[in-house]
Amino acid sequence: MSGSDFAAYVEARWPDLVGGLEDEGVPGDDARLAVAEALLAARRSWQRRVRDEQVDVTLWAEVRERAGLAVQPGEPVPHAVRTRDPYDDPEPWLERARRARAVRRRRGARRVVAGLAVAALLAAGWAWWAARPEPPAVRREANRIPVAWYAESELHLEDVVVELPEVETFVADFTDGAGVVARLRTGQVVRVDAEGEVETLDEAPQTLDEVPLAPPVRGMGPYDVLVESVPMAGGGWAHLVDSARRAGAEEELRQSETGRRAVIVCPTEWTCAAPVTIAVGGTVRLR
Repeated sequence: MSGSDFAAYVEARWPDLVGGLEDEGVPGDDARLAVAEALLAARRSWQRRVRDEQVDVTLWAEVRERAGLAVQPGEPVPHAVRTRDPYDDPEPWLERARRARAVRRRRGARRVVAGLAVAALLAAGWAWWAARPEPPAVRREANRIPVAWYAESELHLEDVVVELPEVETFVADFTDGAGVVARLRTGQVVRVDAEGEVETLDEAPQTLDEVPLAPPVRGMGPYDVLVESVPMAGGGWAHLVDSARRAGAEEELRQSETGRRAVIVCPTEWTCAAPVTIAVGGTVRLR
């Protein structure tokens, strides 16, 4: 889908997206900024999302999350809740969202040493700045499954793969499109955005240590073992299964003759897609 198709979607859905939030008590300016930020985050991967997702469902979930509302699994964008107002142009709000995103990204890289009064302090500050570690390597690669996953020191996001060793645990960050929040084995907590940029967080979100309670999994074979499950934006679950061990085997994952690790995506409790094999060695994780 081209950029013009994205623009057509914005033109058609803007009144309903904003109106849907306003009908739930979100102030008008807050609603417009939340919608603009969600649209901006979705724009780069729009073609793939329209092909592989129910974009009205997943985008509405992201909009509600940004506006501070509870996500209603499977609920699409409300339709015909507002008529098109020619004076309510989305472009100024998209520009405002771009500026806000640029500020957030600079915040992670900028370290300002205030009050330097002498040249020695200035030199020390410059030396610290020059000695910062290189940002992690990022490569563009489309994810075959609709959730983030981690294997072989690489974090696989929606459209990029980030080299990030020593990840202890991670969780989807629905406030930033397809990013995640991760805790490293050093104890450091970082946010990795949808483009692979990493920034340090002062506090870990509560969801990082919560274990989600998943429904029963449909579509598992007789020798498959459920490893872990994670919720998806817009509703449904992704389940990691392992055919390389039997129930009651040792805790660590071990490879069998096939080394098959697969993800089963279930949009609802009763409907699941065919398993998607992840062809890597070592441990595979969804959180």
